[in-house]
Amino acid sequence: MRTILVSGGTSTLGRAICEQFVRAGDRVYCGYVSNKETAEALADSYGSSLIPLHLDIQDPKSIASAIQEIEGLDVLVNNSGVFSVFTPTELLESEWQRIFDINVTGLFRLTQQCIPSLTERKGCIVNIASINALHPGFGGTSHYDASKGAVVAYTKSLAKELSPSIRVNAVAPGLLQAPYLDDANPLRQHYEERSLLHSLVEPREVAKVVQLVSDCRAMTGELVGVDCGYLMG
Repeated sequence: MRTILVSGGTSTLGRAICEQFVRAGDRVYCGYVSNKETAEALADSYGSSLIPLHLDIQDPKSIASAIQEIEGLDVLVNNSGVFSVFTPTELLESEWQRIFDINVTGLFRLTQQCIPSLTERKGCIVNIASINALHPGFGGTSHYDASKGAVVAYTKSLAKELSPSIRVNAVAPGLLQAPYLDDANPLRQHYEERSLLHSLVEPREVAKVVQLVSDCRAMTGELVGVDCGYLMG
């Protein structure tokens, strides 16, 4: 049984990742900032295999406290992230900084503090990036795209610096299925028209790839897209 830490574990994708690892027989720490009820509901569903863990990646003390609760760490999934839409002329510096502080600096904070535990277990890191790091976004997302581009670059650099003790890879999802993206949503229509599979991405499909990447001991420094063929469209 491996021990998994998933930051942002109560988000749509975070829940799918937590559930995927639990079903595989792992012990999962579901990191949350404010959504304690969702984390506890997941724990009720999966019993002792899923453990709610308060984890604020913007607070180094919160990170340190959370890591102390974990008995050995095999896999870190950096899933915490935020998204917003502003045109380049409307984008405030404070919003740019907020996006980068969570998507990039927060990821760095958590990763840095987990390195000793991961080294002891010859573990791995899976960073959740985005296809927006590889392709211009849907309009008004230059700041988000830049932050995910930084995640990809950090992933590759870290893979080289931490080898051979720790493997580091990234998974880049496309547009995930979500309740607000109904059939009339123009973003959904655009995505489904362009993607080769004419579909949004199901979170559980991304979770399967995250687990696969964590299992494959021959992979490091890689970026794996899960986008229903959007980048090929």
